[in-house]
Amino acid sequence: FQAEDGIRDVERSRGLGDVYKRQDQDYTKEKQAIELYLKRSGGSYKKLSPQDVDFRILSDTNTVIGYAEVKVLDTDMKNSFPLQVDARKIIKLRDKRLSAVMIWMCIDGILYLPIEGLVGSSHWDKTTGELVLSYSNKKLFKYVRKPQN
Repeated sequence: FQAEDGIRDVERSRGLGDVYKRQDQDYTKEKQAIELYLKRSGGSYKKLSPQDVDFRILSDTNTVIGYAEVKVLDTDMKNSFPLQVDARKIIKLRDKRLSAVMIWMCIDGILYLPIEGLVGSSHWDKTTGELVLSYSNKKLFKYVRKPQN
């Protein structure tokens, strides 16, 4: 942007370093979320490729028993509603044909629900062009708080 007086506003560019740092932070939070979830249900996990759902959930005998998608939020649990997720992520989970859970990682813990229990509304996001699913009923969701350090 060039002002009339010749002074220019410098727009800060997000370099690849910023992008990789954000990806690392999200992966760390996703890992925290799946570990909190598995503390309650048992089993282990394997991170899948970026084109797939986030995690494969394994039994104690290393058999695949389900899948999980994690969405990282920058809010605490009580202020996270309505919870939102791109519809394509839920469809990917459903296509796995096994038990599937959607997990939202919040600042103070996780909110989660098997996808069969999700009841909400949808709208088109004008910015991304994605169909977004939105869930407002707090009573449907289970939660696990992060341990206090």
